[in-house]
Amino acid sequence: MNRIIEQAKVQIEGFKDMSHRLERDIILNGKSRKTFDAYIWQIASISLHFNKLPFDVSDDQIADFLFQIKTENRYSETYFKFSVYGLRYIFKLYGHAQRKIDLPSIPHEKTLPVILSQQECKRLVSSAKTFRDKFLISLIYSAGLRMGEAQRLEKTDIDCDRMLLHVRQGKGKKDRYVVLSKLIALSFDKYCNEYNISKYVFAGQKPGHYISDSGIRRILKAALKTAAISKDVCIHSLRHCFATHLLENGTDIITVKEQLGHEDIQTTMRYLQVANMERTRSISPLDNLYNIK
Repeated sequence: MNRIIEQAKVQIEGFKDMSHRLERDIILNGKSRKTFDAYIWQIASISLHFNKLPFDVSDDQIADFLFQIKTENRYSETYFKFSVYGLRYIFKLYGHAQRKIDLPSIPHEKTLPVILSQQECKRLVSSAKTFRDKFLISLIYSAGLRMGEAQRLEKTDIDCDRMLLHVRQGKGKKDRYVVLSKLIALSFDKYCNEYNISKYVFAGQKPGHYISDSGIRRILKAALKTAAISKDVCIHSLRHCFATHLLENGTDIITVKEQLGHEDIQTTMRYLQVANMERTRSISPLDNLYNIK
C-alpha cells in the first residue's frame, strides 16, 4: 500500500499536494486515519493506472475503469467500493460536484452476520495460544468492541471497582461505557503484571504503540484454526456474537443498543433475526390484570 502511494507522489504531478489536502480535510472533519489510508490508496492506484490525477481523466475513462474492477474476479467488492468512495470524496473536495453525482451508487448490503454459538466462543478462547491472546479475544467478545476500540483501549479505561469499561472515541467520535466482565476483572491485574502494561492494554511491538490490525487478525486466525472453527468470521464477528448472545440471554434490545453504541435502533434490530430465542405465548394485558392464565 505505502509503495503505491509513494510511487504516485513521485510519478504523478500534483498527487503529493492532493494527498495532503485530502488528509487534512478528512482529519479536520473528524474521520479516522483509516478512512484516509483507504481512500488515498485507491486514488493512488487510479492515478498510476492513467498516469494522471483523476480530475484529468474523462468520465468515460473513469466508468471503464470502475467497470473493469467491478467485473474482474481479481478485484474484491471492497476494492470497488473504496474506489468509488475515494473518487466521490476528492471530486467533492475539489468542487467537481456533478462528477460525484454521476458515480455509481453503492447499495447497502443486507446480509446477516455470521454468528458463533456460545460454545464455539468458549472453544475459541480456550484455543488461543497465550494468556495475552486469550485475554484479547475474551475482552473483545465480552464488551462487543470494534477492532479500533480494542486497539486504543488503555489501562485506565478498565474500572474494576465500578465494573465498567470506558470506550473512548468510538465510531462517530462518541464515548460510551460498556459492562465489564467479572472474568476480565478477576484476571486484569495478573495480565497487566505479566505483560508489564503501562498504557495500552494491547501494546504493539514498537514502544508507545498499540497492537496492529494484522497482529490482532493473526491471533484470531490461529485460535480459529486450533478450535477447528470453519465459519467465515473476523474480529468484528465477535461484536456480532456479543450482541446476539446478549439477546439470547434475555437482555432487552435498548440495552444492547446502548452497549454497542448504535445511533439507530434499526441497526441493532437485525440481531433479532439471528438470535436463537424462545418465543413466548402472547397474553392479553387485561388477563394479566386479573391473573387469568
